[in-house]
Amino acid sequence: MNTKMVKVTAILLGAMLAASPQADAAAGKTQTVPVSAKKTLTPIGNIGLGNSVSAALEHADVWQQNGSHVAVFTLNYKNKGKSTARLVTYFPRVVLPDGSVTAANPVTRDITKKGVEPGQSLSVTYYAKISTSSLSGMKVAMDVWNPKVKGYLQRVGAYKLPTNYSPAVAPGTSTMLKLGGTPVTVQTESLQIIKYNGKVMAKVGMYITNRGGMAWTDSSYNPYLVTGSGTSFLLQREAGKDGSPVQPKEKKLVYYITEIPSYLKTTDLRFQWTENDETLKLALPVAAFKLPAATAPTWDIAPGSVKTLTLQGNRVDARVRKATLRASDDQAVWNIEIAFKNKGNKPAQVPAYEYAIKASEGSFHPYVPADKTAAITLRPKEEKTISMEISLPLNLKQDRLKLQMIESSGSDLPAKPPADSDESGSTTTATDNSGRMIVPIAYFSLSYQEEHKASIGVEYDAQTANGFAYTVESMQRLPWQDTDLIVAKLRLRNTHDSNSSLLPELKVNVKADERTVLAGSEVIADEQGSLIAPGGSAEVYVMTRIPYTKNIRSLRFELFTQKDTAKSPFLTLTTSGTMRSIEALEKGKSYSIKTPGKRADAQERRTVIYDGTDSDIIYTELTLTSGEQRRVQAARLKGYFQSTDGNIYEADTVQPETALQPGAKQSVVFWARVPKGAASDISLAVGTAMSGGKLAETGKDITGVLAVKKLQLNPVRPAVSSGLTQLDWFPYKVSVTNAVGHLQEGSSTISLKVTFDVKRSESITAADAGHKLILIITDQLGNTQERTLTPGTDIQVPGTRSASFELTDELYKKLRSGGFKLTLVDEFQNERITLGSQSYGLKVQLNEDPYEDR
Repeated sequence: MNTKMVKVTAILLGAMLAASPQADAAAGKTQTVPVSAKKTLTPIGNIGLGNSVSAALEHADVWQQNGSHVAVFTLNYKNKGKSTARLVTYFPRVVLPDGSVTAANPVTRDITKKGVEPGQSLSVTYYAKISTSSLSGMKVAMDVWNPKVKGYLQRVGAYKLPTNYSPAVAPGTSTMLKLGGTPVTVQTESLQIIKYNGKVMAKVGMYITNRGGMAWTDSSYNPYLVTGSGTSFLLQREAGKDGSPVQPKEKKLVYYITEIPSYLKTTDLRFQWTENDETLKLALPVAAFKLPAATAPTWDIAPGSVKTLTLQGNRVDARVRKATLRASDDQAVWNIEIAFKNKGNKPAQVPAYEYAIKASEGSFHPYVPADKTAAITLRPKEEKTISMEISLPLNLKQDRLKLQMIESSGSDLPAKPPADSDESGSTTTATDNSGRMIVPIAYFSLSYQEEHKASIGVEYDAQTANGFAYTVESMQRLPWQDTDLIVAKLRLRNTHDSNSSLLPELKVNVKADERTVLAGSEVIADEQGSLIAPGGSAEVYVMTRIPYTKNIRSLRFELFTQKDTAKSPFLTLTTSGTMRSIEALEKGKSYSIKTPGKRADAQERRTVIYDGTDSDIIYTELTLTSGEQRRVQAARLKGYFQSTDGNIYEADTVQPETALQPGAKQSVVFWARVPKGAASDISLAVGTAMSGGKLAETGKDITGVLAVKKLQLNPVRPAVSSGLTQLDWFPYKVSVTNAVGHLQEGSSTISLKVTFDVKRSESITAADAGHKLILIITDQLGNTQERTLTPGTDIQVPGTRSASFELTDELYKKLRSGGFKLTLVDEFQNERITLGSQSYGLKVQLNEDPYEDR
């Protein structure tokens, strides 16, 4: 190699390194480089570079960066020659009006582009640090490597940007870009200037159409609002820092927002995307769009009108579906339902808006949900509602209120500018203390009706689009231990003509007199989680507890569904504090259980009084007959006795645990100790026992009772039988079939042998209630002896067995004849009822006289 060639090669290598200061960094590691943006433009200018190669200036822009400014431009090289055009031989320069010249270098993503093949074209984006923010008068000069000229670089031409040149796309013009390898069409939609809560905000709407085959988002770009002088304000994405994905072939309206100074002129504003070149530590402009004339948003919505929203490209209509007002002391309590309907053909998600009532007097009254409100997802054509309750002073003008629907914009800002950047004029946004930007969406004027209390037996319309019409069928206040149970029976009806509706799993809050939240409230409904057929209905019970001494004027029931911590209203109603009295069944009429799978009838068999010394026991036996067609576990019953003066005596219940065959019977016992004389005129209120919102199962604690009705009882004190045959010791019949007494003359002991016959009714099942069968033996001297007859020992149950007894008294030695009496007694809780008694003769065996034969 000759000396001249070595010198030329060295000079060329030096020029290459000078033109590409980032080449070493790029060669040392694999870079994840920013995506490119290519705009379809008419070239600004075209320069021939020799050898049938030309370069056209397609785009130029400038962006403030690191205390200076960065000019960015794109050249499109076209090779019409027959050999590869090596880019290393072309050296673009930026020439400013003051004559200063700055070398331009490829951005990181284009540094690997080395040449243009014959017949091909190639775009390369360059950057250069300059001292001005204006493009006016700027030139892009092209130098080409030529070893035949002095300095080896030949100026072949320059592009002078027109005086009126702007990189920003005109308002309303649709422009094709290639962003991240995805072709997208972008167009400005609107610029709104929002004045709210002492702040001024700019909201920018951009139409983005994805022309590619994969979802696209602008999350890797930084959006800015830029003034004509170059001052920039970092924008927040309304959808959050990750943006809102635009699906293939989808056209979506995307919003951005930022706070601006109140003095800022809102003309000549543009929307700017930048991207970060991490290798260069620079933010580079990608695309700019002139914004249309600013407008002020229309927030006021008249009663009955809708606010049209655009969510994920779908039209969603928002309206106040219902607003009711009720007074509670000095407070006006508003219940408002907002309905959202998806008019589009794709699912839409309604953000978790914030709500507040603004009074004409100037005060604000926010809605504070019990839990964080989740976003609502709407299927195409679907409507869902949000219910809220807001209290405010009653002395405000209730006919001049407005409901503000406020959006909290995404709390995360877009990607941060590069390290050490100093973008003066950029700002964070108008946010609250949590970093969220508060943006009004609509002010709904409220037209209300006073809330009426639900009446018994009246059907009311559904409160939500997919809800149920409802009827309050009964309201009962029932004694329960040291409190009262309040049981509301609701009937929910599916009003749809053709669609089944899901009755969800429900929970409930109950308030008394608008103040007191009642504890232990629960929903009881067998059909929760089931589909209710068109026109079909379901019974739903709401049960809660209240101190028995408390009088109430009204009850408010708030039924809702809950998933994790998110609550969704289902049905809200208010009733008066007036309760219907418990239905009293006619004497002799049975109590019916109508729950499917537990159907049965309970009939009074007998009610007896056990007389005590200071108190009595009221004791009722009901015969429960299964009405099911399968062997089932009978519903557990619970009841209480009520005297004519209103006193309540909670009854203990004794009920068998064995299942019942179809038509089979079981004995259910209710008993309570009452004051002397109270048992003569008394009734039994009986209902189906509940536990944890379901029918109570064996072994579970009973927490409540439903479907309570009152049985008019026939209490008696059973007459004493004059014999000991077929005595009623339910479920047994007891007879003394034989009783013999023997006394040996001169003996002090009487021997008795008593035969008992016990028969059991096999047609009924009964549990051990704790009865004892007592035998009382009375001799002719009036002495008594008691014996508890133990089943299996003294008596056979069922069966016949004899038992032996002895009576001892010294006076028996003088008896030559006599008798004894047997009495059978039923003992229960230490109180007794005499079943019957009978006297028997005594056989006395006389001694023989030893001198009688002499």
